[in-house]
Amino acid sequence: MERPREPVLVMLFGLIFAAVISIEILVVSLGPYPMSPEFVIGLATGIPAALGLLVGGYELSRRPFSPERQDRVLKWCLGGTVVFVAVNVGMMLAIPPATPFEMVGWLRWAASLGGGTGFLIGFYEAKAIHREAVAQRSAVRAEELEHRRELLDYLNALLRHEVLNTANVIEGYAELLEDTSEEGTPTRKYAGIIGRQTTDLTRVTKDVRILLRTVEEEPILHRTNLSEVLNDELVKITDRYEGVETDVTVPEAEETYVRADDLLRRIFSNLLSNAVEHNDAPTPRVSVTVSTTEETVVVRVADNGPGIPEAERDGLFDTTTGGRDHGIGLTIIGRLAERYEGSVELTETGPDGSVFSVELPRAE
Repeated sequence: MERPREPVLVMLFGLIFAAVISIEILVVSLGPYPMSPEFVIGLATGIPAALGLLVGGYELSRRPFSPERQDRVLKWCLGGTVVFVAVNVGMMLAIPPATPFEMVGWLRWAASLGGGTGFLIGFYEAKAIHREAVAQRSAVRAEELEHRRELLDYLNALLRHEVLNTANVIEGYAELLEDTSEEGTPTRKYAGIIGRQTTDLTRVTKDVRILLRTVEEEPILHRTNLSEVLNDELVKITDRYEGVETDVTVPEAEETYVRADDLLRRIFSNLLSNAVEHNDAPTPRVSVTVSTTEETVVVRVADNGPGIPEAERDGLFDTTTGGRDHGIGLTIIGRLAERYEGSVELTETGPDGSVFSVELPRAE
């Protein structure tokens, strides 16, 4: 990106005025011209003006002003210089300076003081306009966020009302069908699957409410049995996807407690679903391995899929991308891992499969 030229020009003016002042001081110190009171007053006002332009140009380069505002500051600086010089030239015609040296000093003083004054006016004008623009953008953004929040609240209420009512009806009929079917029959098996999937649908609806609430509230974490969560999610995967091979290696239950809440299962639900949905192997296989240290629990979810393309690996868990082919699920995984003060990363990937590692703090 090209650097703005206006700050450089302002600092250049300051350097020119400082150089002229240095020459004047040198000339006076050599003796041709006396150290008059007018000369001292000119230095006392001209030196701060020159230094002000040097510092002001540097400060202008650090400000996030638009190019138009930068240009306007420079125009104020030049305008002040021209006006002050013009006024003082008129005074010189009325009261001619005694020597050429006094005329040069007078003009330098007028130019530096006018340029410094003009710069200050332009700089503070640009600062005020920029502050007002930022305030307006913040107000617009706040209004947009409020509208989005209202829409989310409405959608949340609609989702809870419609989905929960329908899910309750389905769950009721599934239980009735399961109770009236003989043990070991396909009907009883399928009724159980319908019931479990309906329960999970109800949980998703409740999780939406929790996710919306997490935007405004601090999470309330409690001791959660990670083994139970993983086993439940693996059962759901086999219910949803026929022919999936699963394998889990988990230490004793008392060693796999973490600090989390009811949304913890969403991390592994999304990881397991992605491992199967994007798997092109004849027999999809998902392996879950849990290891522990004194402070953490690490869950490795491995699959035998085609791997993740290199172009999608950067920013895989970012809110803005979420992985082009892997949907918002990975974004939710990343956000929830942060919620529990843990982390998630793509450990391995290639034509033989991928491995995701989730690290969570152990519960005391």
